[in-house]
Amino acid sequence: MQITIVKKQDGSDVDHDRVYLEVDGQIRRAAVHVVHDLPHLAVESFFAIADGLWGELSAGLHADASFAATARDPRREKQGRIVSGAASGARTEEWLSEGHRVAKSVTNAVANRWGDGPDTPAGVRSRLLREADEPIQNLMARVNDETIAASIQAVRGLDRQWADTPHGGALHLSWPLDGSRPT
Repeated sequence: MQITIVKKQDGSDVDHDRVYLEVDGQIRRAAVHVVHDLPHLAVESFFAIADGLWGELSAGLHADASFAATARDPRREKQGRIVSGAASGARTEEWLSEGHRVAKSVTNAVANRWGDGPDTPAGVRSRLLREADEPIQNLMARVNDETIAASIQAVRGLDRQWADTPHGGALHLSWPLDGSRPT
């Protein structure tokens, strides 16, 4: 899948980043929150998570959210959120698939936006051990430290690329990311 992310024209909240996916020659718009979902792209690529957010987008899931995200009516546009179940206060198990939930937890541990411990393979493993979640632990048992370190660097690299993309400019990527390798 080829991904094109076009950065909004200016720094205002009026214009929005736009994301286009090309799958099997078909181009469609996707509902993506770029600063959150770029790390997902790196982590899901390096950890070979095929059923996370980007796998779901590639399979055409979340079409309703994508359709709403392109709306001109602000009330309908607000419904264009893939993780809309969060607003209801429901547990993630009730509104995310298992693969998406695992990808979300691992992405949060790798991106470490809250500065919870070191950004190292040991730090990522420590953050994920607290979850005591069997699917996450099974994944982490198959992932080596080199892969974790590479995913940390890939997240940082994508963050830099996005920050360096000028307003109105585009970032062209693929899923899985070029250069990622199976664990």
